[in-house]
Amino acid sequence: MLDSYMQKLVKEMEIEESLASDVPGVYQFPIDEETTILISEIPRGFELTCSLSACPEKKQEEFLTSALFANLFSQGTEGCILGLDAEGEIVTLSRVIDYEIDYQEFRDLLEDFVNTAAQWKEEAAYYANA
Repeated sequence: MLDSYMQKLVKEMEIEESLASDVPGVYQFPIDEETTILISEIPRGFELTCSLSACPEKKQEEFLTSALFANLFSQGTEGCILGLDAEGEIVTLSRVIDYEIDYQEFRDLLEDFVNTAAQWKEEAAYYANA
């Protein structure tokens, strides 16, 4: 499923280079120079993940509180989950779609993910520069 959706996406968006990675079933979808979404096939569906930015050192508690509230009932994250990497230094965004969807739903979910990633990169930058 994911392979055909990614091929359709590449054709639709007129992307000239392949989004496939060295790992079968994993695709790299760059959204800007610093951020790439990993789209990984899982047994029944797929997973979207990306690293957004360094966790703000200034006003870190306020930023993390804002992220926790955004995660609550998926308000402010469009169904995605904000988190931190294992070291607690990088803000991450992820979403697991563990059910079958058609291509249009896939495209809409990917668009929501991209928009949410952009929003939270801006939010992290705001707190980092406050």
